[in-house]
Amino acid sequence: MSDKDKIDPVQLMRDWFIQSEKMWSDAMTEFMADERVANSSGRFMQEALHTQRMFSESMGQYLSNLNIPSRNDFLDLKDRMSQIDETLNAVLIELRDLRKQAGTESTASPRKKPARTRKADQDSSSPASGQKKTASEQTEPQSSQT
Repeated sequence: MSDKDKIDPVQLMRDWFIQSEKMWSDAMTEFMADERVANSSGRFMQEALHTQRMFSESMGQYLSNLNIPSRNDFLDLKDRMSQIDETLNAVLIELRDLRKQAGTESTASPRKKPARTRKADQDSSSPASGQKKTASEQTEPQSSQT
């Protein structure tokens, strides 16, 4: 048998698929080019958008009556938080620039704690010089209290 006599089923399937795809493409192009289809599609999209808008408004009113935030409320909150964040960043940049101008950014020393002027009370029952009581001293029974 020669190579021409052999039938390749995969190649036949590929050819059928390519021809079928071309036929469908031509048919759909012709169908979509029709003015009536374009008008119908446009009306359908307008009605779908109107329905979606009405549903969103009624759901927003329902959630508002239940005192539950809607998606739009969260989006508004996100926008406000973004504005606050941008403003804060601008203030920080301006503060950094002012510090650079004053020359205090790199030479600033950490704040010192105020000097301690009051001394801790020295009780005779408290351990002297900051030493802790041992475990046996802490658990000693009190004598003649019963």
